[in-house]
Amino acid sequence: MSSRPRVHLLCGLNGAGKTTYARRLAETLPGVRFSLDEWMLRSYPLLCFDDPDYPPLAEACKELIWDTACQVLRCGVDVILDWNQWSRERRSTWRTRAEGAGSRPVLHHLRVPVEVAVARGLARPARGPDTSHRLTADEMRHLAAIFEHPTADEGIEIIEILA
Repeated sequence: MSSRPRVHLLCGLNGAGKTTYARRLAETLPGVRFSLDEWMLRSYPLLCFDDPDYPPLAEACKELIWDTACQVLRCGVDVILDWNQWSRERRSTWRTRAEGAGSRPVLHHLRVPVEVAVARGLARPARGPDTSHRLTADEMRHLAAIFEHPTADEGIEIIEILA
């Protein structure tokens, strides 16, 4: 087993339980979790994810998170990047960045049927304060249709989680 700190990446449908899983992972490793949704909702509470300003602000936020995460990695502590690596391209980018920081990337793929994910996503508001963006059932089904499931040829260790 490598002593290099790991960068834990997450992928799965909206509502699959990625943030819940990331919280548990941070406690059991131990590791430091960085949630893009939480940082964005705190920084821009009135900004919806479908606003044209959202993508550039989210990218800037990811860069700030990554700068902070790299400091944590240099201390020898694992980090969990709690945002969806929903496409092969995103996973490649963050795998390369993790390796460039001298860390070992690990992808946690949370598998859940679409309708279970939709039901969980719709139930979020009843569970307490917003820590992720609200989506309609139609939006979640649309995102599920464009989600790219990870494959072994992507060059990253994949841990499959039946959520």
